[in-house]
Amino acid sequence: MTPAGADVPLTSTSQPGQRKRAALALLGGVALTLAAIAGYDLIPPVRFDVTRVPKEATVLSFTPLPGLDRTGEWLDDDRRRLRCHYPPGTNEPLYYCAVNYFLGSGPGQGVDLSAYTHVEVKVVYKGDVPKLRLFARHFDPRYSTVEDTNSTKYNAVFLPTQDLRTPLTLDVDEFTVAEWWRLTYKLPRELAHAELGNVVTVGLDFSYPMTEGAHDLEVQEITFVRPGLSRETWYLGILGVWLAGIVLYALLQLRTYRAERRSLQKEAERYRPRATTDPLPLALNRHGFEQRWARLQGHAIPEPGQMRALLVLDIDHFKRINDSCGHDIGDRVLQELAGLLRRQLRSSDWLVRWGGEEFVILLPGVQANDVAGLAEGLRSAVESHGFGHGVPVPVTVSVGVALQAPGEDFEALFKRADEALYQAKREGRNRVVIADGP
Repeated sequence: MTPAGADVPLTSTSQPGQRKRAALALLGGVALTLAAIAGYDLIPPVRFDVTRVPKEATVLSFTPLPGLDRTGEWLDDDRRRLRCHYPPGTNEPLYYCAVNYFLGSGPGQGVDLSAYTHVEVKVVYKGDVPKLRLFARHFDPRYSTVEDTNSTKYNAVFLPTQDLRTPLTLDVDEFTVAEWWRLTYKLPRELAHAELGNVVTVGLDFSYPMTEGAHDLEVQEITFVRPGLSRETWYLGILGVWLAGIVLYALLQLRTYRAERRSLQKEAERYRPRATTDPLPLALNRHGFEQRWARLQGHAIPEPGQMRALLVLDIDHFKRINDSCGHDIGDRVLQELAGLLRRQLRSSDWLVRWGGEEFVILLPGVQANDVAGLAEGLRSAVESHGFGHGVPVPVTVSVGVALQAPGEDFEALFKRADEALYQAKREGRNRVVIADGP
């Protein structure tokens, strides 16, 4: 007979070492996060020096004056030094002399400088004009045309020449749209702000009002600078790493949990028989019987004409065996008796060690007329069995039998069978007594 077992609850088997490693990993993650936040400013910025464009893309433009067609000239072959002339006695409001750096891949196809945050300007100026103008021309098909080069938005910022004695750093927000250009092209208010998303030209110019004489300018650098990575992207990256780490940790924990659960289930399978089986006679114990009885009440119904019968069986004078032969012989008698009874029973019958030398046998489905014969057969088998060397006294059993009445619970059924057992004891032992119906 294979006794049913009890469910064993799962418990956590997390090891202290695992928790320690997880805590250290968390502390390490926090430390790396703080270092990453603090290290943002160490990320090298992206620099774009517009003066490094090819020489053919570096153009000098100027306004001709009466008697002087070329008011601007290059002073070197690298086109980094130029001179602008404003002869004495000149009064030309439209005067213009500028170095232009053309960007992009073609007409109307410039460079996106909108992500850059500031501009570094390094020039050497010889002359006495109070200001230069840094400009960035933005092409937008809503108001710009390729044919009209002056239709590109004129974003500019004035640079006092006294500030150019040392390298100058400007915020790109200092660029504004020239008022004369806005009025000329009748730009609506919503388009009047500075734009750097498609810059086709960057340059420096002298403009009216001018001072008389020659003005020398060496352009060493006009560099737009932006962070190598935006702060938002950097922080989102840190957050992404944390989320990925959390997901990975959760997956590892799930894997560990499943492994532990499988291990616990194996352990439960190992110990389940111990929870429901008496290890000495290898019969069900009370706990195992109660579990099976509960399931039996919920599912199993005897077939028509059959009933459930409960037998309570007790070894006669078992104390004498223990006292005269020792407990080891008593244990052997219990084991042999359980094996003997098991061989006499059907596979569907239950054998339970109820306590001490008392056993309970449940016959789940049996003809009422057959119960007495089955009980007597068990008693007779025990009486005739030789329990071997070391058991000098005969081993017999007394049996009380009760048939379950409709609607009768186990407590009432057991009480009737137990009373029948005690009646068998009173009547001289080694006999079977059938209890009366309730």
